[in-house]
Amino acid sequence: MLSGKAMSFINNPEAPLLNAGLPENELFVIKDPDLLKVSPADFSGGYIGIVSDSILTQDLLDVAGIAAGFGVTAAFQAPCELFGHQVCMARTDKFSPELNQELKKLSGKRDAVHVRDFPKLTAPGVILLDMDSTCIQCECIDEIAKAWGVGAQISEITSQAMHGLLDFKQSLRKRVGLLKGAPAQILWDLRDRLPIMPGFPELIHLLQFHGWKTAIASGGFMTFVNRLKEEFGLTLVRANTFRIVDGHLTGELEGDIVDSSVKVTTLNELLDRYGIPPAQSIAIGDGANDLPMINAAGIGFAIHAKPIVREKAPATINNFGLDAAACLLKGAELIDRIK
Repeated sequence: MLSGKAMSFINNPEAPLLNAGLPENELFVIKDPDLLKVSPADFSGGYIGIVSDSILTQDLLDVAGIAAGFGVTAAFQAPCELFGHQVCMARTDKFSPELNQELKKLSGKRDAVHVRDFPKLTAPGVILLDMDSTCIQCECIDEIAKAWGVGAQISEITSQAMHGLLDFKQSLRKRVGLLKGAPAQILWDLRDRLPIMPGFPELIHLLQFHGWKTAIASGGFMTFVNRLKEEFGLTLVRANTFRIVDGHLTGELEGDIVDSSVKVTTLNELLDRYGIPPAQSIAIGDGANDLPMINAAGIGFAIHAKPIVREKAPATINNFGLDAAACLLKGAELIDRIK
């Protein structure tokens, strides 16, 4: 049993847990009113990860209580600070799909995930990301449309496609057709002011530090993904290309459209090219056309996603940026060090 000092936090739900004296190299379960030390060997069924700006006792009580309701026991590690957030990881004695779904609904400014396993940072791996509303905080075609004066028409088509209500190829051709005659300079103006998703640099740098291959497969456009490739040294980018004649968009695309099937193919190509097992892959996106690659990867994240994507993705990020994924990957590495 942990010390009386540690146990006192159970009686103070608003107490912050960072630097609260909990042992960093132990796992503990909450057995109100006690915290009990446990062996990591008994908790090999999965993980729970919590990301917050400030992890409180109540956060652990909430998650432990929800887990117990699904017959899952969580063994927590003391919280730590990673990438500007606080992170608390737990190992679980089993994996529960129902618990996975319930934690996606957790209220408050905190994200919690329950997964069977995380890829190992220290082994070779591949990450494949969508771009619009994933690596950047906008839908490029919507921004182009606003500049050309057809924003309302295109935004409605984009929304239908991202919610899975419209075939992606069909929707893209309709949207691009509405841009016929727009000056190509609109693309370059937007390229210079892309709003990068918070945490994208941190996630990419973390994975590149460990030798991972980093890539984007986007239903957006090469004009924009090439900027990210150049700025962040990405391994590969794949997206669509506007047809431009005499400095204006023709309302058509060049080559094949990058849709959900191309995204899965891109992931598999990268795994084959570098001899990396699927378990060592990550895919992240926000739209319905991202779901096949999200579910094909070793672990898939939905970020700020539409309801259907949030429901079907293995893990969700609702409140933070891509730094939440970095927090969880690094947190999993730290908790795995406990033997």
